[in-house]
Amino acid sequence: MDGQNASPELQRAIGSLSFHCSGDKIKKLYQSGSAKLMLPKTYGEMKEVVLLNTSGGITGGDQFDVTMEAADCAILATTQTAERLYRSNTKPAKINIMLKATKGAILHWLPQETIVFDGAEVDRTIRLDMTLDSTCLLAETIILGRQAMGEEIKDCHFTDQWRLYRDRKLFHAEALRIIGDVKDQIAAKAGGNNARLLSTIIYAGKDAEEKKEVIKPWLEKASSCTAASFWDDRLVIRILSTHAQSGRSDINHLLTAIRNQPLPRVWQT
Repeated sequence: MDGQNASPELQRAIGSLSFHCSGDKIKKLYQSGSAKLMLPKTYGEMKEVVLLNTSGGITGGDQFDVTMEAADCAILATTQTAERLYRSNTKPAKINIMLKATKGAILHWLPQETIVFDGAEVDRTIRLDMTLDSTCLLAETIILGRQAMGEEIKDCHFTDQWRLYRDRKLFHAEALRIIGDVKDQIAAKAGGNNARLLSTIIYAGKDAEEKKEVIKPWLEKASSCTAASFWDDRLVIRILSTHAQSGRSDINHLLTAIRNQPLPRVWQT
């Protein structure tokens, strides 16, 4: 093909950030590209770290790398707003999240929901490395299209790989794969059961069994389809909801009960 007639390569969004806090000191704060990090002044029990994607969303070919490390401190990491995965006309975007908690740290990874649009293509990986004396809470929520706008997801490519390690030993692994003509997959009872919101909450720590008792009343009250399992010092909660707003409300109640403290301030704005 004549070089003058070749289609120009689209500009891609690249973002990278790394945050390491040890005790009451920030050991490292690095950010580049469209990935930004803010440290708002808060007065709660945990230091809040807010992540921001200045590109306004993620589309094919984009790449984001996030590293969050806590040692002998309590850190809550969240996002300024919901992340949006837009239609792709090229290779899938890549999102890599690396979390680390050591020396008795408490690390809560609580981003706001991820909204998947029709035609989106994203591969995401989440890895957690924690020590036995640390405590971690992870919550990820996927919303399939904006329900209020009447959007439907007919085709997309979204994969999610989780690998959680405790003292270098794999203690939890899972994978989510939503690829191709997904409408029937989501409608199937063995799939999404017509859910518009899918959420996973994992709590790992020595007091996980106590948290199981704390959330029981909220599981019974939930309007969403919810289930919880406990084993090997971890609590895993699954939430499916046909109505995104109701699902978010159930998630908020469950997270508040587990944390025994308010949700991040940016969730309330």
